[in-house]
Amino acid sequence: MSAIPPVGGVSKPASIQSTDIGNGPKKTDGANLFEGILEQANVDQRNSDKAIKDLVEGKTDSVQQVVMSVAKAEMSFQMFMEIRNKLIESYNELMRMQF
Repeated sequence: MSAIPPVGGVSKPASIQSTDIGNGPKKTDGANLFEGILEQANVDQRNSDKAIKDLVEGKTDSVQQVVMSVAKAEMSFQMFMEIRNKLIESYNELMRMQF
């Protein structure tokens, strides 16, 4: 039995886009951040689908890479869903407030 090789191909998180307002601090646009997380989850899912397809077609024999790709896509989707749920929960809380 051989040792498990280190995880490779882990990308950096989606970059946070900022808007510069004069010389003051940069503000992060929440919509762009959410959109970036959604796009990263989508990219991870497409990579996972391609890895599965390559394995089925015999283009690769690395089952470990396929499993890692699928796990990464699943975790990206779970993170996206948790952020979405928190945003909806926050919105509902704001709607319950009386001003």
